[in-house]
Amino acid sequence: DGMTDLYRASYYLAKESKDIGISFLLKSKKKLGKRLELDVDKIVKGNIFKDSYDYYFWAEKVLDEYKRLKMNLPSN
Repeated sequence: DGMTDLYRASYYLAKESKDIGISFLLKSKKKLGKRLELDVDKIVKGNIFKDSYDYYFWAEKVLDEYKRLKMNLPSN
């Protein structure tokens, strides 16, 4: 589901696997739609990955979004 894809995006960005991370990020955007507040287009289209720090920074941002959404999910 979209939440899992978001988590995977964070994981792969932290491992500096840009293509895989962005792939999962786009999948999560497609599944989560407007619930996703993260600016995915900025991450995907921008030239923001210049060094290891950038990968870690954006991995943390994606993980923060995952946590925010997870806290707002209704319990079953």
